Amino acid sequence: AVVSTQSTGVIFVSVDVSNGPLFQLISASVLNFTFLIVIVSDFSLGRSVEHMRGAAVSIHINDPILRYSITLSRISSAFQFLCDNFYLFSKLGLIRLDQDNLSSISSKCWLYADLLNLIRVCYEIRHELYEQIGRQESNLKYSDHNLYSTFRCVMARRPDLFLDLVKNATDIWLPVHASGLTKLSPGTVGFCGTVSSVLGVAAVWQKSRRL
Repeated sequence: AVVSTQSTGVIFVSVDVSNGPLFQLISASVLNFTFLIVIVSDFSLGRSVEHMRGAAVSIHINDPILRYSITLSRISSAFQFLCDNFYLFSKLGLIRLDQDNLSSISSKCWLYADLLNLIRVCYEIRHELYEQIGRQESNLKYSDHNLYSTFRCVMARRPDLFLDLVKNATDIWLPVHASGLTKLSPGTVGFCGTVSSVLGVAAVWQKSRRL
């Protein structure tokens, strides 16, 4: 629509885009973005429920170190994903919450889960080392052994322990950085995230690599 004002000689141009292709494109983009957030939110909520169900199972493990480290790690992960859900809902404007506080709580839960996972994998490596030393001492051929060779034997027999150790050792720096406990360069954060993701995919791809 064109409106002319003869007294000033100024011409105002008004364009109705409510039914135009640009408006449709923008609307579709907004809807797709909202749909993507809803999918991610549902996925996070499902992961939260999955971890809580896993905690209800691991609480019955006989070994106390494994029982508490695995159970608390799963509970921490469940709260992490729950906070992520509330963060997304807040981003969508569905609820009013402090987004910075939610992000901080999520990072701390992520950090606690990684610390507990490291405790668990180190405990299992220690247990495997003692068993390997006992087997070597009972075999005269391996009477002359050292800790390094014993560790190599354990890692060769249990590659899932080695991958989980490296994964958690690199992954733990991400929540440390996100929590503001230390500042890492973008390259370091990217490297740690890449290594953790690749090892996570390897564990899913091959069940023998999954702890």
